[in-house]
Amino acid sequence: MKNYLNIFAVILVVIFGSSCGSNTKLVDPIEVSPIEFGMDNTFEVLTWNLRDFPLKNVQTLQELAAIIPQLKVDVLAFQEIQDTNAFYELARMLPDYEAYVSTATSLYRLAYLYNTRYVSVNDVYPIYTGQTNPFPRPPYVLDINWRDQNIILVNNHLKAYGDNYIDEDDPWDEERRRRLACEKLDYYISTNWDDKAVVVLGDMNDQIAEPEEYNVFMVFISQPDKYQFTDMHIAQNPSYTNVSYPTMLSHIDHILITDELFESYSLPNSKCETIRVEDVMGTWQNYYNLISDHRPVALRLQFTP
Repeated sequence: MKNYLNIFAVILVVIFGSSCGSNTKLVDPIEVSPIEFGMDNTFEVLTWNLRDFPLKNVQTLQELAAIIPQLKVDVLAFQEIQDTNAFYELARMLPDYEAYVSTATSLYRLAYLYNTRYVSVNDVYPIYTGQTNPFPRPPYVLDINWRDQNIILVNNHLKAYGDNYIDEDDPWDEERRRRLACEKLDYYISTNWDDKAVVVLGDMNDQIAEPEEYNVFMVFISQPDKYQFTDMHIAQNPSYTNVSYPTMLSHIDHILITDELFESYSLPNSKCETIRVEDVMGTWQNYYNLISDHRPVALRLQFTP
């Protein structure tokens, strides 16, 4: 009997001794923000109307300074910058980001933030200055290099309002002005950047998935070998959760690419989506009161090595 007890004791020592021999270090899980969009080896750009920036002054700056790093986006194109000094202050609050603000208008300015770790700027300038009929805010160009890729970004804020009717007899008709703006952008791209990778983005103030009779973007849509709206899938299937202007269930912020980027956009890590920034602010009302009535629309591009 004693022998059996001794054997049992040895078994217990082996079992418990082997299980307690070493401790496994636990690693805290990496928290991923619900609005994180960027990846390590892709290029990201977004358009974001900030609605009378800064809407609530210092509080708006603090919120954006917390939100923007979570997005992990290389370049951000903004509309409705009212206070230039506040925008540069926002840039100072963001490590690795620098800012440009257009001086072509005194209000509702266009602007950029870009991550200096990944993006180098070749040039920045407005186009079509003084042509206030098609462009109440002249398009703002940012010529950049991301790694070995040269990309031309064209930030826009087209004329607002309208009635879904193009009045050919009224040169100040809102839809007619937006259509003319698109035609001039097409001409500028064809004349100056015919072989360049171009991204046209911004608050376009109109829908892209509309009947041809009053679709102001037909100059782009009618040339599918040259242009592609990367957010067309959103426009064709709008819902409160995916449109850029949810208070009106409207998708009016767009990202257009030229054919030089078609292959990149077809790769598996490329995508375009509306980012629900309100998800990190508790409610839509918080976002609406502090940041904007527009959600950002973002594009991610994968390039072949």
